[in-house]
Amino acid sequence: MKIAVSSTKNSIESQPSPFFGRCDYFIILDIENNEIKNTKAIKNDAVMQPGGAGVMSAQTMGNEKVDAVISNSFGPRAFDILSQLNIKKYKSKGKTVKEDAELFIKGELEELKSPGMMGVAKGRFRRGFN
Repeated sequence: MKIAVSSTKNSIESQPSPFFGRCDYFIILDIENNEIKNTKAIKNDAVMQPGGAGVMSAQTMGNEKVDAVISNSFGPRAFDILSQLNIKKYKSKGKTVKEDAELFIKGELEELKSPGMMGVAKGRFRRGFN
């Protein structure tokens, strides 16, 4: 299984990002036999887009063929695209990307059935685009 965690930096020890579409990095983890086997950091090219960051990020997850994404917040368009790609969405609750992955392996993360309240506009505002 392949999962992705939205991250503030490019390491498994990094803090998870509060945003999906506007995170700085995605950490991709291969999970086999309930263990993390491989990790890879991908810089999120959508982070500075004036619009459509969530859509672009969701497409990146599809291109990476991930089975699940862990983040604190998904905008409605990103959530819909991830759903169309059959990628499950989970709520982050770890202090590091590695902790989120370990919680995922243990089945302790909440699977999200609807997008969070924070969408693109709030993400841009928090990043100082307005």
